Amino acid sequence: MKQFRFLQTGCSLRRSSDRMRASLLILIAGVSVWCPVAGVRLDKPHLSGPSTALEGSVEDFTCKMPWTPTNVSVVLKLYAEGNLNKSIGYHTVLFEELAVFPLVVNEKHDGRLICEASGNNNTEIEHTFSDSLDLQVISPVEGATIVSHLSSNDLWVGRTLTLRCDITRGTHVSYDWLKDGSPLHSSLRTSRLTIPSLSLHHTGDYQCVASNRLNDTTVYNSSSDVISVQVKEHISKPEISLDVVKSAAGDLTAIVRCRCDTGTPLNTFSLLNDTDIIAVETTDRLQALFNVSIQLNRDMGWVRCNASNHGNWMLSNAKSLSVESVGGAVTVTLFKHVAVDFQVFGVVMRCQVERGTFPQYHWYLNNSRLEGRGSFYAVGGTHNSSLSLSVGPHSSGFYHCHASDTFDNANTVRSLKIPINRDALNRVSTSVLVVVFSCLILLVVSVTSCCVSGAVLRRRYSRKYLAGETDVTSTHEDEDDEQDFLLLSGYEEDVIHAERTSDLHSEEDESSVDETVLYDGAVSK
Repeated sequence: MKQFRFLQTGCSLRRSSDRMRASLLILIAGVSVWCPVAGVRLDKPHLSGPSTALEGSVEDFTCKMPWTPTNVSVVLKLYAEGNLNKSIGYHTVLFEELAVFPLVVNEKHDGRLICEASGNNNTEIEHTFSDSLDLQVISPVEGATIVSHLSSNDLWVGRTLTLRCDITRGTHVSYDWLKDGSPLHSSLRTSRLTIPSLSLHHTGDYQCVASNRLNDTTVYNSSSDVISVQVKEHISKPEISLDVVKSAAGDLTAIVRCRCDTGTPLNTFSLLNDTDIIAVETTDRLQALFNVSIQLNRDMGWVRCNASNHGNWMLSNAKSLSVESVGGAVTVTLFKHVAVDFQVFGVVMRCQVERGTFPQYHWYLNNSRLEGRGSFYAVGGTHNSSLSLSVGPHSSGFYHCHASDTFDNANTVRSLKIPINRDALNRVSTSVLVVVFSCLILLVVSVTSCCVSGAVLRRRYSRKYLAGETDVTSTHEDEDDEQDFLLLSGYEEDVIHAERTSDLHSEEDESSVDETVLYDGAVSK
């Protein structure tokens, strides 16, 4: 009650003051009309007020003129900068009077405010504007919801998912995204969450939290409901495999296994032959088993697996249902492991039967069966088809293997026995010795032939060299005789010298010169 009376008193005083002020302004306005002031430019007003305000609150914004001419009334108007056609409020002031604009803040005031100063009914006074004042109007955020552009049936691996956080109310809002209750690290706190390529690890519960802040202590939040994202995988191409079992009555059944690596349940598997569907199974697993009766050693045709989920389907390769029993020759291949000193320290034997769709093998040492792993051996490979040995005293003996059907041990074939002994394995065979000695003999014969050929060629070239020297001596003697003949015949010495020089050049150029030409030249001189 006391507070109410205080407010009434304050309001009464303010109304009295406003009436006095209005009367004074009317008087000054009348004086201004009778005595106008021309060519006056007002200073720029100064606008001040809060930078952040809650929607619906009452905030005071002040506009003050730093200086006004004497006997001039100034009109101060408050505008939103985007709408200068309609003022939010106005005051008429004198001298350095302060104008206060009490404003009920709403979203339209969000942005920038500006104060205009102009003459009161005086167009001779140029109007001016204050600097703008930024104002953020905070409307508490409400009604956050998540909207997905994809339906839950379209969330497949590899697709792009965009979640949008919508609100019914709020300004200057930031957004946080949560997955399974944990915040997602994102550099942009926007209303959209985009996952460009979905994968299985994106499956989870998503939620957005919209918030805005009035100050350091007042924060408004709105959390959306949780939306579940279930990423689905297309079914992969199925792999088809076959096992055969034999019943007590002797009937054979092929167990066909259809298996996929990926695929979101429910998955449907179908077994097909060339024309018909043999069987269908829908399961939440990634494989299905089908039983098909077969006969041994007969053409049973081919089958395929078809796998599908949610409208997607894939077809496997074809698999033959024909089963052949074990038979024919059994071959054992031996591989040696040799150390740096060329000593055999281990062997690997592989057993293979000539015929049989589902063979299995058993190894024997001196007619004793070897199974699993021992002190000097290890049985392994597909259906126990290989045997690894460490060569030593305990591993010496005779080895052989048996081959039989996996579904029936009654039909068995065996290989020949192979002796394994360290000394025998490290002994050089006769064929190797023959090859080594043959190569050595060939090398000796080749070297001997080269030496004999070199000696013969050297002797031959020596004889040719001696014969060449004898021919040169005879040639010089003939030249001396020819020179004596020319001197006796009266040829001059310089002509004879020129002839010898020409002969020497002719020998170097490997061309002959006719002596008659030289003789005719000497006579012409």
